[in-house]
Amino acid sequence: MSSRNVILAAIVFAGLAAGTTLLANESYSSLKSVIQAAQHREATVHPRQGTKPSREDLVSSRIDSLTTLLASNRELIVYGSIASFGILMMGLAISNVSSNSKNKTAEQLELLKQEKERAENLAKLKSEFLNQVSHELRTPLAVIIGYIECITDGLYGEIETKHQEILQVVAKQSTHLKNMIDQILIYSRLEAGKQPVRIEDLHLVKIVSELRETFEFLCRQKGIDLHWDLPRDPTPIRSDAVRVKEVVSNLLQNAVKYTDHGSITVRVTSLPSTDSAVVEVKDTGMGISEHHLASIFEPFMQAHKTSSENSRGGIGLGLSIVKKHLEQVKGTITVESELGKGSTFRVVLPRNYEKQKSRTSQLLGLLRRHPSPSRADHPILKSNAETREQKSANTSHAIG
Repeated sequence: MSSRNVILAAIVFAGLAAGTTLLANESYSSLKSVIQAAQHREATVHPRQGTKPSREDLVSSRIDSLTTLLASNRELIVYGSIASFGILMMGLAISNVSSNSKNKTAEQLELLKQEKERAENLAKLKSEFLNQVSHELRTPLAVIIGYIECITDGLYGEIETKHQEILQVVAKQSTHLKNMIDQILIYSRLEAGKQPVRIEDLHLVKIVSELRETFEFLCRQKGIDLHWDLPRDPTPIRSDAVRVKEVVSNLLQNAVKYTDHGSITVRVTSLPSTDSAVVEVKDTGMGISEHHLASIFEPFMQAHKTSSENSRGGIGLGLSIVKKHLEQVKGTITVESELGKGSTFRVVLPRNYEKQKSRTSQLLGLLRRHPSPSRADHPILKSNAETREQKSANTSHAIG
């Protein structure tokens, strides 16, 4: 019998049990009168002798009383038996459901475990594939770019102007392809954890200033202004210089790519209250729509790729690489943007990587030892709940 049928049967028998209770109430008066009659007969078996009734007389009297009781309450006995069986069946049903629930939970956990392992294996295969393909493409491309540079520099003799223009286009596209391959290679290494973190003392203002010449040239080519708001304080931090520089460089590349007019501002500030430093890159470019903001840090995601008019090339890995770098140096990034008005990316870096790492480890350990309180026990949630209940009571009183 299935658990569903067992439950239905149990419900039926439970109903019969309820009916039995009613019969018992109705039969109470008749039971009482029968018992009283039996007691009276036992007391008056030999009234004149003043002696106790014999054992045989008592047995005979009680058998008569029991027979009368059974005859007058046969419905109660029948339904009582059925009710007892119903209670037994209900117990079996509950036990069966509980057992099935446990088995189903175990099966679901096993399926989740298998899906997790499968997803991890697929992610590993993807990273290995991207890494291998990037290496295979990078080597011949480096040879192509090298020969183009030799030809344009005149190492193989003079070339005509029209050929020079063609070679410049080839060189530009080859460099663009190389940059995309480099991004894929960097991302695959970051995802696989193959790029170790090298922490050292460095000056954040100096790291940012090293990008100044390159991006001022790019901004001049597009006719946009580039402003640098850098403090006199060198802003010392302990972090990975290569990763920090890569983060700021990627944000500036994005700003230049999506800004056609206006300006880009790079600002470095300190947050003494949190012992951290901030790098802010603000532009007056295309901006990002609100529904894309939550996914722009996902790999291969481009907010403007659906529009051929707004497409700016690239494969959507720049911001993913930024996020991966920051995760490994204990930094964070936030973005504020409005479509058509520009974007502001704000990077927060801890002044001391080791100290921040220790704080994070302590916090994780604290959370493991002291799990989050329930809503009923949480002081703030409890206070809010009590306040809502009081307001509800006041409202009900006012309405009443």
